Amino acid sequence: MTDDNSPVIQDLMRVFSFEHWARFYYTVERDGKPFLDVPADVMETCRQKYPDLAPLLEQANGQELTYESSCKNVGAFVCRLYDGAKYGPSVVDKALDSKAFRIQLHMFGVWLKGHENYLDQHDVDFDLWTEMITEWKKLDQVRAYQEKLATSPPEADGQKTVH
Repeated sequence: MTDDNSPVIQDLMRVFSFEHWARFYYTVERDGKPFLDVPADVMETCRQKYPDLAPLLEQANGQELTYESSCKNVGAFVCRLYDGAKYGPSVVDKALDSKAFRIQLHMFGVWLKGHENYLDQHDVDFDLWTEMITEWKKLDQVRAYQEKLATSPPEADGQKTVH
C-alpha cells in the first residue's frame, strides 16, 4: 500500500513538493522574519493549473514561515484533501508514517540540494520543477540509491520523523 509508487505516496509528495516550491521562490524577509508572498498572478495561475493545491498557498500566503507552521499547515492540508475523501480512513496517516514516504522525502531533499544553485538562478514553474524531479529519479544512480534505501533495515535508514 505504501510503496514509493503508490498513489497516496505520489499525492502526498506532490503536496509537499508544491509547498516547498512556493517557499523556495516566494519567501521574502520582513523585519528579519520569513514570510510567504506569492504574487497575485502566480496565485491565479496556481488556481487554474492546480485547483486542488492552490488552497494551501491561499492559506499560507502573507503568513510568517516557520518550520512548525509549515509542518502543521501541510499536514492538516493533506488530511483535509485526502483522508476519507480520496483514501479510506487512516490511509494517509499510515502513508505519512511509512518508510516509503520517508524515503521519498529524503530523495526530494537530495534532489533539492543537488539542484539548488540552478533553481536559485532560474525561475522554475511548478510543472518544470516536477518534471525535473521525475527525470532525475529515472537516472540509474538515483534509482540504485533509492533501492538501497528501500532495502535497508528500518534502523539503518536513520530517519525517524516524517517532516
